[in-house]
Order: sequence, then structure tokens, then C-alpha cells
Amino acid sequence: MTTSGTSPWPRRLALGTWLAALPLVVLGGTVTTLRAGMAIDGWWVLDRGHGDHFLLAYPIEKWFANSGTFAEHSHRLFGTLVGLLSILLVGASHRAKVGATRIKWAWIGLAAVCAQGAIGGFRVLESSPDLAFLHGVFAQATLATLAVNVVLSDPAFGALPRVSLAGAASMRRASVLALLAVYAQIVLGAWLRHTGNDLALVAHIAFAALATGAVVVLARGMRECADGELARRAMRLLGLILAQVVLGLLALVAILLVSGGFTGEVSTAETLTATAHVLFGAFVLQATVAAVMWIHRRCALDEQASVVAGWEGAR
Repeated sequence: MTTSGTSPWPRRLALGTWLAALPLVVLGGTVTTLRAGMAIDGWWVLDRGHGDHFLLAYPIEKWFANSGTFAEHSHRLFGTLVGLLSILLVGASHRAKVGATRIKWAWIGLAAVCAQGAIGGFRVLESSPDLAFLHGVFAQATLATLAVNVVLSDPAFGALPRVSLAGAASMRRASVLALLAVYAQIVLGAWLRHTGNDLALVAHIAFAALATGAVVVLARGMRECADGELARRAMRLLGLILAQVVLGLLALVAILLVSGGFTGEVSTAETLTATAHVLFGAFVLQATVAAVMWIHRRCALDEQASVVAGWEGAR
């Protein structure tokens, strides 16, 4: 039997699952931008009454028929791949005896992927805009969960010693507040993308300042605590939030000036900038999740102050 820490496969599968999910986010964002969520009828059986093709045996000529169909079917195929990798991660984690915490999060990742796939499937079957919105929002939470598995499988994270750092308590609070603000901004962005609502646009723009400020405050605290690892992660956070703000502005210009608004014909500029904005939103969320984990792992405080105490046992 493989002993704990000797098998490289849990780490490889955690990384592979996360990497496979990135195209899933890009393709899902493209489907939303192109308004192609119903480009293919059916879930496991496609084009019902007009071919009745099994999902994994969809004819290539239909798959490549147009950009909407290509993005939608590719999205489903990558979803299947992520599901299979998630199952393998659970199996490899149990076999390698990686510890209760990592096994638990591998199961949480698999449950999130299954729930996300079900939401997407029922969205198509019910042709439901509400489920489309939920699918977009939950996708970001699912990807963040997969990122948790990547962090937990990092040997450096498991071996990280706890030290007393200046401002540790305030940094912990700032990390949780930044995480909540970033995810709330993602929810508002999904509301805007799925409705084109003027109120959603105003709320998304207004809340962008709050979410950006929360991330900047967190990154500043991480840089000032005199810890090399946290300082490096702070610079990564600042770079991602800057890129996200720029992409948001470019997407807004593309939508309003090039495409002629949210109800206009989707332009190439809108497709590229809006999808990139969704992807970098995921990167910001995941980097914030990682910051929360590293901060709570690194900073020595009373255990009752830790909102992620279970991560301490990850080895």
C-alpha cells in the first residue's frame, strides 16, 4: 500500500483537474457572451428528435457548424474531463493516504463539479435563464474549490511553519473580507452578463471599487508583514486585480461602443475582452482564496481566531 506523501499522483491530479477547468471557464464565458447557451438541445442526448446523439459521440460536422455550437459542445466535453479527473483525484487521495483534510477537500471538489454539471444540464433541459445565472456564479466557486486542492497538495504549504507576524489578526480579517468582496463582485458580474440590466451595470461598476480596495488593503498588509512568501503572493494579487480592472474597462468599451450595447450584435472585441474578464475574475478569486489559506496557515494565533483551522492538519 502506498504510504502518505510518497505518491505524486494526488498532486498531479489536483493540478490537472484545475488546469482542465480553466478552458471550461473560458468556453463557458464565451457561450454566455455569444448567447449560445441553447445552441445544442439536450444534455446527455443531444439534438433530441433530430439525431439523438450521445454527448460523447456528437458528430464533428455539427460540433464545428458555427462558433456557438463549437463553444457549447467543447464546454460540455471539458466538463466531462474535469468530472473524470475529480473522480481520479478522490481515488488517488484515498490510496495515497494523504490525510483527512485533503481527502475531504477532494470529495468537496468532486461534489462541486457534479453539482455544477447538473445545474448546467438542467439549465439546458429547462431553458432557464435563472439556472444559467446560477451556473455562471457556481462555476467560479467550483473553480476556487479546485484551487483549494492545489494549495493543499503543495508540499511547501504542508511544511509551512507557524510564526508570529505583525498585524496577523487584522490580516486574517482583511483576507476574509477581500474574499467575500471579490465573490460578491463576481455575482454582480454574472447578473450583468446574463441580464444586461442597467441596475446590474451600475452595481457592478460601483462595487468594483469596493472589491478592488479590499484586495489592495489585503495585499498591502501581506507586504508589510515582513514575510517573503506572503509578500510574493501580495504582488501576484496586485497584478491580477490591476489586469482585471483594465479588462473590465475594455469589456465595457467593447460592449457599449463596438457592439452597441448588451442587446446588440456581439462583436469580436466583446467576445475577447468579456471572456478574458471572466477568466481573470476567476484568477483573482482563486488568488484570494490561496491568500486566505496561506495567511491562516502561516500566522500563529489562538486557534479560535482561525476560520480555516482544518487546513492546519494538511500535510
